[in-house]
Amino acid sequence: MRSFIYNDSTKGCDTYTFDAVIIGSGIAGLYCALHLNNEMQVAIVTKANIDESNSYLAQGGIAAVISKEDQFVGHIQDTLIAGAGLCDEKAVKVLVEEGPENIRELIDMQIPFDVNSEGDLLITREGGHHMRRIVHCGGDATGKETTKQLGRLAATKENLHFFTESYLVDILTDDKGVCGALVMVGNEYRILKTNNLVVATGGIGQIYQYTTNSIGAVGDGIAAAARAGATLSHMEMVQFHPTTLIPNDNPSRLFLISEAVRGEGAILRNYKGEAFMQGKHPLADLAPRDIVTREILKELKLNGGDRVFLDTSSMTTEFFANRFPTIYRQCTEQGINLTADSIPVRPAQHYFMGGVKTDTDGRTNIEGLFCCGECAESGIHGANRLASNSVLECLVFGRRAARYINENFKPCGAKNPALNTDFRATVVHTNEFFSQIEKIIKTTMSTYAGPERSFKGLEKAISKFMDLEEQLDHTYLATPYHYKVYNMLQNGLKIVKAAFDRKESVGAHYIIEE
Repeated sequence: MRSFIYNDSTKGCDTYTFDAVIIGSGIAGLYCALHLNNEMQVAIVTKANIDESNSYLAQGGIAAVISKEDQFVGHIQDTLIAGAGLCDEKAVKVLVEEGPENIRELIDMQIPFDVNSEGDLLITREGGHHMRRIVHCGGDATGKETTKQLGRLAATKENLHFFTESYLVDILTDDKGVCGALVMVGNEYRILKTNNLVVATGGIGQIYQYTTNSIGAVGDGIAAAARAGATLSHMEMVQFHPTTLIPNDNPSRLFLISEAVRGEGAILRNYKGEAFMQGKHPLADLAPRDIVTREILKELKLNGGDRVFLDTSSMTTEFFANRFPTIYRQCTEQGINLTADSIPVRPAQHYFMGGVKTDTDGRTNIEGLFCCGECAESGIHGANRLASNSVLECLVFGRRAARYINENFKPCGAKNPALNTDFRATVVHTNEFFSQIEKIIKTTMSTYAGPERSFKGLEKAISKFMDLEEQLDHTYLATPYHYKVYNMLQNGLKIVKAAFDRKESVGAHYIIEE
């Protein structure tokens, strides 16, 4: 693996100094930025707009202990059970106990949570939860509404400076830790000098053929942090959502049918109409996602075909349209008459439980480098994420990272950071070459690193990726697309290696004999 993907000298690059730099404009990045001291000058680097993040696409809601009937111990226990013994209990305790106060803070920020006629928060239930504890916005548009409002608030802050359509290339370090980031803004390279760098770049879904993730979700921040020397953890833990809509065409991103639909009474059925989750788990259709996903795969192997069906007939059309307006609209556009028709669904990659290892303040093993959100492995998800804990993680640990920076602020020194490497890649390839590699990565990951893996298959994937790495390590990388493909390969290789090293099945990592 290369230490840097940038090939040339940084001596001619313009340098800008910031008190903190945040990479990513999803909920984790925006919420972190809004909690940094107003006196700090903060750069927010995003390769697209806020409506092109995984946060924006989040449907279900935010899990938190809100009702009087619920207790912290219940939410903690549900999280630990879903995580299959690999969660960090201290981190889970922090997540759950700080959840309600973050919900209250979002209310103060005017996030439009759904309420009843008396003004009380509407609370639903999702898979793995034994209680109703999921708050939501716009029925099934929690991520969209939350991201939009946080973005509006961030736009009013004079100390926050957005670098849009900008690509993180490399993280720069010296003997004291982080000293900046090299980013590509348009066609120009710039050094953003800082001793406080927060990576909040989301997941890795687009390294798979079938995913619910946004187009740019390839794990750029994870790969850059790894090149800088950050410790990665649980890279084999990839979550597949059991219910994504079977599309009429071939989109680059699949549409998610939220677990909350089953929380409101929908039932999974096979082509015979049998409710096949009954008797498979005490929570039946609301079992943890890895279990439901594998049961669907069993049904497909047993009965053939590429889909099972989500029966929503227990709900009226009016209720469904009001509770899940986004899903209702998408299904209607595909000719599905809800709630008379069932929704054709199948599993697809959805979430990444692994990433850059952090403590409960978002700190990594590199001084000054923080991670929060899906790109971080904070210890709360273990082997399987509990539904709607993802946005909560963004809030709790995004805020904690900001507070740590506020209380332990390190101003920049006088020296400008530079990328120091004697390595120069010389082989030049066309975009068609990179396009072919991207296709190989996606096919390999979907074939060998899906919900079910075998050691023989993982060995094939490792061998294939190491051959590609040898090629790309000597290839001149010059555009964001080149960087993207290289990062995809690095993350894919780390996932399949970690999966091969974990010999026992646990949670989302499920080994079969071949």
